[in-house]
Amino acid sequence: MYLSKCTRSSIRPIKGWLVVVFHSLLVAFPAYAQNDMHPALSVDWNSTEWTPGARSVHIPFAIPGDDPEEISLHIDVTTRSAGRFYGFGTQSPYIDGSDIVNFGDKLDVGIMFDPDANQGSSPVYITLRFSRPVQYLEFEISDIDMAGGRIDSLVVWGNGGLLRPSLMPLSTDPTVRVSGHTATAIGASSGRARSGSAFGHEDNGNLKVSFGPELLDSVTIQYFEASGGFNPSARGIGVFGELLFLPAKLEPINLLKFGVALDDQCQPVVRWVTNQEFGLSEYLIEYSYDGFNFFETASVSALNQYTSETSYEIPLYRKLNTDNYFRLVKVDGKGDKEILTSQVLNGSECFQFTSVNVYPNPSSANFVFVEIEATSEKQTDIAIIDQYGEILVQTSYQLKRGQNIFKLASRHLVPGVYSLRFSIDGEMVTKRVSIVD
Repeated sequence: MYLSKCTRSSIRPIKGWLVVVFHSLLVAFPAYAQNDMHPALSVDWNSTEWTPGARSVHIPFAIPGDDPEEISLHIDVTTRSAGRFYGFGTQSPYIDGSDIVNFGDKLDVGIMFDPDANQGSSPVYITLRFSRPVQYLEFEISDIDMAGGRIDSLVVWGNGGLLRPSLMPLSTDPTVRVSGHTATAIGASSGRARSGSAFGHEDNGNLKVSFGPELLDSVTIQYFEASGGFNPSARGIGVFGELLFLPAKLEPINLLKFGVALDDQCQPVVRWVTNQEFGLSEYLIEYSYDGFNFFETASVSALNQYTSETSYEIPLYRKLNTDNYFRLVKVDGKGDKEILTSQVLNGSECFQFTSVNVYPNPSSANFVFVEIEATSEKQTDIAIIDQYGEILVQTSYQLKRGQNIFKLASRHLVPGVYSLRFSIDGEMVTKRVSIVD
């Protein structure tokens, strides 16, 4: 059953790269391994577009089902070597076999690189990233062979090197041998022609790459040629043919650690560690001086690493209250927010005064007493704030060194809970007081 999303292709430059956005037909395979949520899916390269020479491509599509979800693939082709991606009169990468020479007997992504002289083995890195983890990823790599003294070689790994796939030659007369997650051309006398070369529309140089049930975020192919010289000339392979995968059943984000601590400058630093991230836009750090009225004080983009731990650290350059309330909020791709956790940090050890007390509390009189122990002469700005965060009264008092006692009028306040905020040289202390009849 073919499932498609009809969208028009679009091309736009991003950070110097040409990114091609297109739709892809999805094929459901009932006989393939499935979880209880999704069928297995495949990219049909015959129904995609890739402008020759585009070295980065984004492939979005929908996961079919009663509750449709989205997943996308992103392919990058990079090298640190000097040279050009070029061969057979066209730029690469390209969809191989559609209207350009076919390395193997099926469609795939054709990669050809012609390094400059004295570039050594000139490795090319082809990386496939998923927007959310997948399982049972399979694909083919084609045309791994020998030409003259130049021998194709490649290494395949997943999740930044944490996972290694199985590699299996597809021909009974292969031009490629496998050792672990490395594949190398056999050389002379191999293949149907006994020349070491794999020819178009044959599978002599083809491999099947399989990752099995492990959760997978990304796959990298390191491709190069071993050569007796330092100018290996043009080389080419096809990658990601017959690409098949299963969207993984995912668990909610797991917050492993969260903490707020003071650095040596008495500034709060927020740190947390997660795994199982997916579909997130960013994290917010929200702050409150009273535990009720919060505002955003910092944000960081989510890295969306599902299969590995991710550590975050944000220094917050701000003056502190006696009690400082911090909470961590996650924001998903739709903008929906959820509070993950919170913590209270006492900042009095950084203050230049020793104590602030308010009494009686609760108070039924027309005033409350304020007692402040100051280390030097300074002014304190005072605000009376209601439970909605509205500032009702603002005033100030000149402190002297040592003990200070003064009154604040409260007769105009209706019964309720209020916050008295004292700001001294930018340092804030908040005390709650109850006004009763």
